[in-house]
Amino acid sequence: MSAADEFVPVVDLSTRDTEEGRAAIAATIGRACEASGFFTVVGHGVAPELVGRMYRTTKDFFTSPEDVKDRSLNQGSGVSGLRRVGGPYEAFAAHVTGDLPAEERAALGAHPATWKAANIWPDESFKATWYDYIAAMTDLSADIMRLSALALDLPERFFDDKFDNHVSLVLANYYYAEPDLEALRREKHTDWGSLTVLYIEDELGGLQVQRGDDWLDVPSIPGSFVVNIGDLMAFWTGGQWASTVHRVVTPPDAAVRSRISIPFFYLPNHDATIEPMAETNSELERVTVGEWFSHKMQSVYKAAA
Repeated sequence: MSAADEFVPVVDLSTRDTEEGRAAIAATIGRACEASGFFTVVGHGVAPELVGRMYRTTKDFFTSPEDVKDRSLNQGSGVSGLRRVGGPYEAFAAHVTGDLPAEERAALGAHPATWKAANIWPDESFKATWYDYIAAMTDLSADIMRLSALALDLPERFFDDKFDNHVSLVLANYYYAEPDLEALRREKHTDWGSLTVLYIEDELGGLQVQRGDDWLDVPSIPGSFVVNIGDLMAFWTGGQWASTVHRVVTPPDAAVRSRISIPFFYLPNHDATIEPMAETNSELERVTVGEWFSHKMQSVYKAAA
């Protein structure tokens, strides 16, 4: 077993229907989240047909004529719609809150650019496919959170009421063919939220996690999902679990082939109150999710000043 396999273990969810199976899975998740905050999920039950449809639909959009894509351009608020972010890729995003009535969106959160913007769908078929995928990712993420509760010696449904009006985000990144194999597709960072779920399409990979001074390749198992916890979950657990720095390097086939990456960011209700389960060194003691993201944005602005 490689160092990466130990640092980012494989979790087989196929035994989650029994109490004994759930306990064993929870123990593995707990160990993984204490060590790296990363694990790979197999036996998840998400239909391959749905994932394939999601990727085909999304690729068809990104490879459409520019004037067609322009109809879904981001309107300068939040991240919804198509963004030409520069560098080697462009992105399309949608929030689960983005189709709420305007007055309901107006009442959301401390950071309006994040959750108050409307989604900008290319067409109804695209929207329907994305909604199907969001539903599957929500179900998978909710079960992972229940297993996480068991891993933390909490009641299995401890997190449920914190996610019953979740403000999750789906982000599709379309990477162009890139002849410079030394280029980074995504600089090193941590995720801000609670849980990130990323489908692994093939064996080529590119995702790396930091361990000390080393960068380890996350094992790429086609048909699996890589799951990692973010800063909010690390805060929530009082630092018992790790939100680990990671990056995306250019895979070996990048010179001749474009690629799509579609992470799902599972985020709690904007008004959910988060209190650390253990004493921390954080300047925050008790915070709503909206306040948390506002605080993270302010930190970015201060760092850039």
